Amino acid sequence: MNNANMPKDRKMVKWSPFSAIPEQFTGIRKIIEEKTKISRPVLTKEAKERIENKLLCSFLSEEEILITYYEDGHLLTNYITVVGIDPLNNSVICTDAFYHKMTFKFIDIIDVQEINV
Repeated sequence: MNNANMPKDRKMVKWSPFSAIPEQFTGIRKIIEEKTKISRPVLTKEAKERIENKLLCSFLSEEEILITYYEDGHLLTNYITVVGIDPLNNSVICTDAFYHKMTFKFIDIIDVQEINV
């Protein structure tokens, strides 16, 4: 049982059966991420107008909304409040519940829902 990869402590060989597992998990995680990616959804003109309207309402009333957006092959959701709209860059400036500032492109926004309290 002379393996060079086995750790030695006080001249005793210690067996570590799962030493390769973390590397395997990172490789498997990368494969799963690549397999679960989707293409960007295509929105109709009516859906884009509805999203625009809800973003503008959130901006004017400073109310929190639930936004679904496309990022790197995945659809993500977040509760945000719109603090600014930049028509030149086609983007929306938002803050989340912890007041972290985020910027979304109009093309990345897939759905907007009002929160009923």
